[in-house]
Amino acid sequence: MGFWSDLGKGISSHIDGLKFIAKHNLWHYFLFPVVILVVLYIAGSWSIMGLADWIVDGTLEYYGLSDSGNTEDWTGILALIGRLLVGIILKVFFLMILTSYIKYIVLIICSPILAMLSERCDEIINNKKYPFHFGNFLHDMLRGILVTLRNMAFETLIILACMVIGWIPVIGWLTVPFLYIIAWYFLGFAMMDYSYERLRMKILEGTRFTRKHKGVAIGNGFIFSMILLIPFLGIIIAPILSVVAATLAVLELKGKQQQQAQNFSGQGTIQQ
Repeated sequence: MGFWSDLGKGISSHIDGLKFIAKHNLWHYFLFPVVILVVLYIAGSWSIMGLADWIVDGTLEYYGLSDSGNTEDWTGILALIGRLLVGIILKVFFLMILTSYIKYIVLIICSPILAMLSERCDEIINNKKYPFHFGNFLHDMLRGILVTLRNMAFETLIILACMVIGWIPVIGWLTVPFLYIIAWYFLGFAMMDYSYERLRMKILEGTRFTRKHKGVAIGNGFIFSMILLIPFLGIIIAPILSVVAATLAVLELKGKQQQQAQNFSGQGTIQQ
């Protein structure tokens, strides 16, 4: 599959995922992330707004502009511009960072339930039962956390680089959509990795598979992020629906991969 086909699969699999949840009555999985997401978003948003205002006020005070309330002189105009323009820029950057990181915090906390949900989807699709082993469960949970932290570290480096480039006129404007695409990719990667754990793919193997099907990861992360924009409902729906969608997409891709390998092996046998 090409990039655009994979991208379409990453997006359309959410429709399949919603149908799958409804058909197999998996609604109860939505209850777990409710409190976690709400608390994190409220606390995080309140904190970054206060941090942005504190930085602006501190900067104005450092340059002796904080006490200037007269907008008729140049110092007052600078103070007003500083509070409005710089404050808005900082809040936008902090909101982007919050959006990038809060999902990873949620994924770490929700990792056990998301792993179980992905496994449940696999059991239904393949009509098989995975026996529960606490050692395997602990290993998979720690692997999910490790992959999430790894993705967070990579995304952090890219964000820092883009923030530096972002001050360059014209060229810097291109960093905003690039940041979002990177965030979607790593988010989709995290959703897909729950299937990699169960399929006993090593982290490096999972990374290669995701790079090969980067369109699926970007499409999955894109829908996840768009769902998060829905007030209240978004933060409840996104993790559960996206992990189901990613599981369906990965199982389909792996199934096609195995089928192609069998066909190739069969052709080789016939030629012999």
